[in-house]
Amino acid sequence: MAEETAPPPPAAAPPPPSIAPPAAVAALEAALGDRVLETKPQAYPPIVRLAPGALLEGLTLLRDRPELRFDFLSSVTAVHWPKRERPFDVVYHLYSTTRRQRLAVKIDLEDGEEAPTATGVWPAANWHEREVFDLFGIRFAGHPDLTRILMPDDWEGHPLRKEYPLEGHPRDHLQYREVGTAEHVYNYDKATIRGFGWKKEVEKTGLGRG
Repeated sequence: MAEETAPPPPAAAPPPPSIAPPAAVAALEAALGDRVLETKPQAYPPIVRLAPGALLEGLTLLRDRPELRFDFLSSVTAVHWPKRERPFDVVYHLYSTTRRQRLAVKIDLEDGEEAPTATGVWPAANWHEREVFDLFGIRFAGHPDLTRILMPDDWEGHPLRKEYPLEGHPRDHLQYREVGTAEHVYNYDKATIRGFGWKKEVEKTGLGRG
């Protein structure tokens, strides 16, 4: 019987191939120089971090260069990093409908620092930036209508900041009270009641569905 031998050890993994920066990353580095603060060409989508003062120049270049043509602003969002010196990232997700490529452009901000509005580059930035303002409290200089878009106008605080309570402030919770009949509901808030079927039933029977 032949003597069993141990299998040979696996071959070492080949080194990862060098990744050439995508054309968009290379174009921004060539045009903006040291105002490109960081690049991650191996990420998907590739990421470029710009100095805030270079944002509009970079976004316009990405939109207008014929070889790039990032003509669609997919979204604008933000991330809150409370322990960082500059605790906010604003992230612009771009897409080229002609070249089918994606790119993420980031800037970082101090608390209270404004970002330049991108509405002059992509009008669709209007509502995206309003949502970031509403939920993070980040203001966009030059925005034509920087008002809340999800929360009520008199809402206090910005729910996607990390210091915001996970379950909200108790004062913001709905206050419930017991009701006996639909008539009570109707009489309690005639101005805002929905469903006129209730009103007709109350008038007819005096009982409703309570």
